[in-house]
Amino acid sequence: MVRAVDSDDGADEGPNRGRAALLVVGGAILGATLGFGFGVAFPGGGDAVISRELPDLQAAELPRIAVSDRTGADAPLVVIDPGHGGFDPGASSTDGAREKDIALALATSVRDILLELGGVRVALTRETDRFLPLEERPRLAEALGADAFVSIHADSAPVPEAQGANVYVLSSRASDREAQALARIENESASGIDLPDGADDVAHVLADLMRRETALASVGLAASIDEESAGAMPRHEPFRRSANFVVLRSPELPSVLFEAGYLTNPDDAKRLSDPATRQAVAEALARAILADLLTSQPR
Repeated sequence: MVRAVDSDDGADEGPNRGRAALLVVGGAILGATLGFGFGVAFPGGGDAVISRELPDLQAAELPRIAVSDRTGADAPLVVIDPGHGGFDPGASSTDGAREKDIALALATSVRDILLELGGVRVALTRETDRFLPLEERPRLAEALGADAFVSIHADSAPVPEAQGANVYVLSSRASDREAQALARIENESASGIDLPDGADDVAHVLADLMRRETALASVGLAASIDEESAGAMPRHEPFRRSANFVVLRSPELPSVLFEAGYLTNPDDAKRLSDPATRQAVAEALARAILADLLTSQPR
């Protein structure tokens, strides 16, 4: 049996207290480094536990969790990540529409629709025009104990003919050259959370188990977006793709990256800049997230 649990470090009860995500597999107890610093210990017997330290974050740094009146405090939590922000505008259209603004507007609409539908809790990694490093975005979601992470972007291409939306899941090998190029652009000047050289072989196996379980859940979320987006928006085929995006590298958090369209395409840029037509995209995303979270719990 594989199950994920949370562990608090009781040494510090203040707002800086660290948290760790644990994978219980069965067997001896282990700890393994997954990029944020782990020790390895072998107490005699018991379950096998792989522990990943989450960042020590001030409470004020954590995103606000929004909950509707019809939703309980134990409802599943999705963290929506509007891409780029602050000094990083992302892609832009010929008439000046910026990816960071469209991503924030779309993410805000998705949150509002989810709260109206009820059944899930929602947080945004940013609610204003501010910069967040790529690696911080999933870490915020992990610190909140999120059940899913959806990063929202708008694409660009060398030619204006490229059009339509895509959804991506994590893969060390990109599904195609276009996906590989996009991941390279998005990941520029960012670092990942890969296992360090020389990590224990058993820790590698347990880390792989965690990633496999997360990967399956991520594929399920992408499939839900695939189903709900059909007919709701122009799509760039193949719609479902994979690449090695930094924001998707969390070992325990089901994650997808959604590209709402190409700002270098005049029709996509117009559709995403118009609140009325952008709403159809937000509604499809919200339905997909809700359907996935309500059918896949518990993680």
